[in-house]
Amino acid sequence: MKSSLAYVAMSLATVILSCGGGGDDDGDFLEIVETAPTNGAESFPVEGRIAVRVSAAIDPVTLSSETFFLTNQDGEVVPSTVSVLDEEDADPAAMGTAAELTPEAPLTVLTNFTVNVTTGLASTAGSTLEEDFEWTFTTIDAQWGSSELIEAEDTNASSSGQQIAIDEQLNAIAVWQLEDQVGTAIYANRYTRRDLWGAAEPIDDGSGGTTNPALAVDATGNGFAVWERLGGGGPTRNIWTNRYDVELGEWGAPALLQNGTVTDAGAASVAADPAGNAIAVWTQTDLDTGREVVRAIRYEPSVGWGSAETIGAPSTFLAGPRTAVGMDDAGNAIAVWNPPAGPAGQGGRVLWANRYTPSSGWGEEQLIKSDETTSADAFQLDVGADGTAFVIWVQDNGDEQAPRDDIWGARFSAGSWSEPDRIDTYNDGDKTGPDIAVDGTGTGYAVWSQADPDFANIWAALCASGAEWGAPALIEPPNEDPADDGDATRPRVDVNRAGNVLVVWRQIWDSWGSVWSNRRDPGTDWLTAERIEDLPEVANLPIVAVDEGRHAHALWLHTESNDNMKVRTNRFE
Repeated sequence: MKSSLAYVAMSLATVILSCGGGGDDDGDFLEIVETAPTNGAESFPVEGRIAVRVSAAIDPVTLSSETFFLTNQDGEVVPSTVSVLDEEDADPAAMGTAAELTPEAPLTVLTNFTVNVTTGLASTAGSTLEEDFEWTFTTIDAQWGSSELIEAEDTNASSSGQQIAIDEQLNAIAVWQLEDQVGTAIYANRYTRRDLWGAAEPIDDGSGGTTNPALAVDATGNGFAVWERLGGGGPTRNIWTNRYDVELGEWGAPALLQNGTVTDAGAASVAADPAGNAIAVWTQTDLDTGREVVRAIRYEPSVGWGSAETIGAPSTFLAGPRTAVGMDDAGNAIAVWNPPAGPAGQGGRVLWANRYTPSSGWGEEQLIKSDETTSADAFQLDVGADGTAFVIWVQDNGDEQAPRDDIWGARFSAGSWSEPDRIDTYNDGDKTGPDIAVDGTGTGYAVWSQADPDFANIWAALCASGAEWGAPALIEPPNEDPADDGDATRPRVDVNRAGNVLVVWRQIWDSWGSVWSNRRDPGTDWLTAERIEDLPEVANLPIVAVDEGRHAHALWLHTESNDNMKVRTNRFE
């Protein structure tokens, strides 16, 4: 497995101090002979060597985090250890004259740092600096690494439905569906900053017939996976779950999540809050009426899963082909689903929502897109840390003479939903594949694929807290030579609390399906799109997750020459 950028071998990331410059202590002031990095250095590796050499051997007793320390651009001291540095090949006269500072964690990218050496540092003969000394450097920007498989290279198995979630310790869990000659199973793999990706393992009960996994993690890394499974020997589908326990370092035993197995259930989704509470939502046929309803169940760390309850009972027979649920930092949740307006499945799709609060439980279901003459399809939901939520979807314009699909959305804030708004402004082509992400301030970032006369391209728009949607921006510009261009479709976006945004999508490149990305940071504009996977064969259905350290994981399916699909990943850091 290839190492990511943050774990490049130290021999490649260090600046080796020269062996000259040392000398005997003549009783005068100590002098700074050399620093690593040099003053004003840019693009410094996040795990590069930070060191200083002075003009005489250092008294180790005086070397401490108070006499040699690092501060960030906010003036905060970076937790570090310090030690006298004796290179093996150093000139004997220079032995003991250098000190090294090692931060406890990799430095943040694109950050200004200051190294401080005070007059409290002394030589073995008692000499000190005449005055405090400092120098500055700026760390390197993050970048995408090389792609790798996160599952076994089994030529007789094919994967799909990949999902990924990141905890606040910057670790990640991925789940997916694997199909082989025996049947289907749910697999998982875990990434940690220390060990990178581990070995994939099954997390269902091995009975086969498992599909459509969904995933969430809490702040400390406990994972919640839910999926559909065909009932024991029968045609009904049931909702099952498993939980990853970060303290034990393992998945538990899979368990039936819904109450009862008689009626059909599907379209499961799951969310978790930082404190370890989780909510799962799905659709299920009601035994008495035969209508599909929306059901929910809540997990509490001290209790486990509770009892399922109905949170949406549409007047139509169908609750919709999918659900979505999200939670904020306070444990409030929002669930959304899109049933057809007509009683027998005909008519345009509307959007319903319900909200959970820890103090009151689930409220009354509410229509957030009520127009029955148009249809809300391919909807996506995201809930921000402060409780602001956005739903985005594809909506037909209802014009039979000049039909067109547009991008619409609605925002939940201050306890209520806004009226739906059209987000795109393009009237000459269809839009597909929308996605939405919300940062810690309640700002929403929408992306979609938009077809012009030549190709489909990726567009984005921003809705700041309390403001309207801004003008759409093209974030995947066409190449100057049309022969080098191709359709860009199905973008997926994620953002951390600080507002670091990354987008990935599938783009035809040199006749293959490849994976591309673009990004923006707070206060900046979109950068230039870049290809992050260009292996032969076909890459498809990319997703992305961003952590609080401004790193990201992209996950996608790579279709190999034998038509089997494998889950591949790339890491941005």
